[in-house]
Amino acid sequence: MTKAHHPERQKHTRIQFDANVTVYPVTHSKSGNVLEIPSEGIKVRGRDISEGGIRLELGHAPTEFLRVNFNIQKYKTVDAFAKLVWKNGPTCGFEYIFLDTDSRLQIRNYVDKQINK
Repeated sequence: MTKAHHPERQKHTRIQFDANVTVYPVTHSKSGNVLEIPSEGIKVRGRDISEGGIRLELGHAPTEFLRVNFNIQKYKTVDAFAKLVWKNGPTCGFEYIFLDTDSRLQIRNYVDKQINK
C-alpha cells in the first residue's frame, strides 16, 4: 500500500512517486528580459508528488525555477513549471507555479487511485 503524507502545513495529499522526471533549468537571458529553457533536460528521480508540487532527488537545484516533465499515465505527459520551496541535502521540494488543468486532473486522479488501493 502506498503511504500518503498529511502534514498540517501541506495543502494537498502527497504520495510516493518513484519515477523518472526530466527537469529543465529556467534562467534569465543575458539581457534579463527573457526566460530561457535549454532544449536538453536533466534526468532526476521523483520521490513524492501531489497536486501542489513534487519532491525531487536532484543533488542540487540548478536554478530556483524549473520546467518539469514526467509521465503519470502511460501516454500522458505532465509538463509544468515549478519553484524551489525547500531543500534538504540532495532532496528538493518544488511547488507548481504553472500546471494546466488536464495535468492537474491527471495528478489528482493518480493520487486518489494510489490512496484507494
